[in-house]
Amino acid sequence: MFPRTEKAESVWRVLVEELKKSGVTVKSGRAVMGIEKRGETGQFVVKLEDNEKIVASSCIVATGGTSHPETGSTGEGFKWLKNLGHTIVENNFALVPLALADAWAKKLGGVTLQNIKLTVLADGKKQSAHLGKLLFTHFGVSGPTILNLSKEVGELLAHSRVTILLDLFPKLDAGVLREKLQNLLITESNKKIKNILGQLIPTALVGPMLKLAEIDGETPSHSVRRDERLKLVQILKAVPLQVKGLLGANKAVISAGGVKLEEINFKTMESRLAPRLYLIGDVLNIDRPSGGYSLQLCWTTGFVAGENA
Repeated sequence: MFPRTEKAESVWRVLVEELKKSGVTVKSGRAVMGIEKRGETGQFVVKLEDNEKIVASSCIVATGGTSHPETGSTGEGFKWLKNLGHTIVENNFALVPLALADAWAKKLGGVTLQNIKLTVLADGKKQSAHLGKLLFTHFGVSGPTILNLSKEVGELLAHSRVTILLDLFPKLDAGVLREKLQNLLITESNKKIKNILGQLIPTALVGPMLKLAEIDGETPSHSVRRDERLKLVQILKAVPLQVKGLLGANKAVISAGGVKLEEINFKTMESRLAPRLYLIGDVLNIDRPSGGYSLQLCWTTGFVAGENA
């Protein structure tokens, strides 16, 4: 959902106005150093960096995970919650772009491919397949499909060499694609292959695909050998992308891991271990795909906690 202005500032203004109406005091630029719970009273003591203490009957923790540390979500919240008795599932990055080792791919920054198939291999063995779209960047690849498989790739990289095979024509089998290529070569028989392949694939991919197939782009269409045609079709159906690693926290949409869900009452978002403590958003161990689910998770859990705290 977007405001009519399509500006984040409009959302910010609404939130600020509601805070004013509700009489909420906002302390900005004040780092929180920890949270303690007083056993005798059950109250919470929030410690600030200047030795100031805020005492409250209830407390909502919305410190996020470890992605986008520039916003303040650098993981301190997990330490505080662990000290309060909560189990923290190891936190790692999720929904994050991938860095590739292939130099040719990094030269395609900005090129988007629709309706493609990505197959994840670990040490040459197939792990999973995903349909969707892909965006080439100056460091590798991104886009919704890449983000959704990044957690799996990150786990595989811990013990395996990961390759992603890009199928540019998932709806065509190799035989049909060979026939399609052959018809193009016959129709444009007197033109160089580098000048006609753009009728099948995005122009930006022509050079890299010919190089991977070891075909001289200057070759006239009528002179492309059968073995070269077979190699080109093989490449178009399985372009190898060598994964170098995941990008860092500043590029991750969300982080995976967080507080164990069994320790939360989802009707109220209250901790089952520390009464009147409420946990929301990315501090929770909830995996979700790209597509607005992370924002919805934060808004929904925040609303429920706010209604019950």
